[in-house]
Amino acid sequence: MQMLREKKTLLTEILSAESSYILQHVQQEEIVTNRDYNNLNIPNQSDEKTVINLLDKVMNKGDTKCCELVNLLQKPHIIKNYPRLEEIFNNHTEPSDHTFNPAPTIPIPCTDNSDLETVVTGGDEVSLYEMTSVPRGLCLIINNEIFDKLRERTGSNKDVEDLANIFSRMKFRVVMCKDKTAVEIPIVLKVFSELKQLSDLQQCGVKEWVSGQFTDLKDLPKHGDAFVCCILSHGEKEGVCGTDGTVVPTIDILSPFNGTNCSILVEKPKLFFIQACRGKDVQGGVPVNKKPKVEGTDRELDTDNGQVQDYTLPLYSDYLVFMANVEQYVSIRNVYTGSWFIQSLCGQLGKGCTGGKDIHAIITLVNAEVSKMDGKLPVKDKDGKRIGYEKVKQSPDSRNTLTKTLIFPAEATHSS
Repeated sequence: MQMLREKKTLLTEILSAESSYILQHVQQEEIVTNRDYNNLNIPNQSDEKTVINLLDKVMNKGDTKCCELVNLLQKPHIIKNYPRLEEIFNNHTEPSDHTFNPAPTIPIPCTDNSDLETVVTGGDEVSLYEMTSVPRGLCLIINNEIFDKLRERTGSNKDVEDLANIFSRMKFRVVMCKDKTAVEIPIVLKVFSELKQLSDLQQCGVKEWVSGQFTDLKDLPKHGDAFVCCILSHGEKEGVCGTDGTVVPTIDILSPFNGTNCSILVEKPKLFFIQACRGKDVQGGVPVNKKPKVEGTDRELDTDNGQVQDYTLPLYSDYLVFMANVEQYVSIRNVYTGSWFIQSLCGQLGKGCTGGKDIHAIITLVNAEVSKMDGKLPVKDKDGKRIGYEKVKQSPDSRNTLTKTLIFPAEATHSS
């Protein structure tokens, strides 16, 4: 392991000349598993990135696998394909020169004299989350549309259908609960964090997305390599509203899936996409040169206000929370075509995942797209009479504790 760590930069440079060749041979020699191979062999990913992830993966497997890789790299057919490996195994680290005639290769003994009591710290490179389980994982949608006292969230069903379609393309098993109170929402989340009995889910009214529609759930789902939760509701600064108008704090949404309460998802990404207002204020805009114009009319807009390890991880590690707007402001929903945030998210996931983009890049594209949207909301007097309109803008807000790069492989086209 010591040798791989010390020579990682040079190895990356050399092996990046043809990453697919070394990737095939480490799989053939069973240095990595088929699952690892599929997770490393990502379309449209750079050779350099593939090699970095490969070296990280092998080093994470311990000394034995590191020795196997070092021995593989010294085999004649590998050196023939990567002549510059002789720079490493002959202690020659200058750029290769075709006139240079190195001495015969001498195998380097694969030993690691590192102090076992030394605290292990992470390297500079970030590895990939494994994303090979089928289904990829669960995508839970909680869609609150009809409320006791707050306005109906017309247009939310369009968001639900588009979320179901895109996450199905990304090989998630998509399920939905509809119209839950502030007491019922935490119960639903707890049931999904535990997944003990099918009857628990059926009592919550869980439906599954099959062939373009939601149908009764017939078997108990299982967690995979990732968990996604999409919550569509009215909201306040503190969290989202149940159908009774009471707020469920954001921490109560996240906590059922932390390291203590849901150990099966430890080290796996847990994504929460929340379409809800975070206050009552309307976010205005500032003039920018060449400001893009996005059409929107007042009659179309509404708001959503109202396993054994040798190290430990924080309770809330590997989370991503992506919200429709920054704190204090309303979030916009088109009553015909869905919300700005969810529609942009679905579109960018569809394009980004098929193109091999990681989730951070996709989030940035959503931020950019939504921030350029313009709309008008009706202004009413105390009697509810419309007296004018005010311009509205929106800025999606995210925070995360992800510890690896997250890429969701997806089908290039939607299969009907």
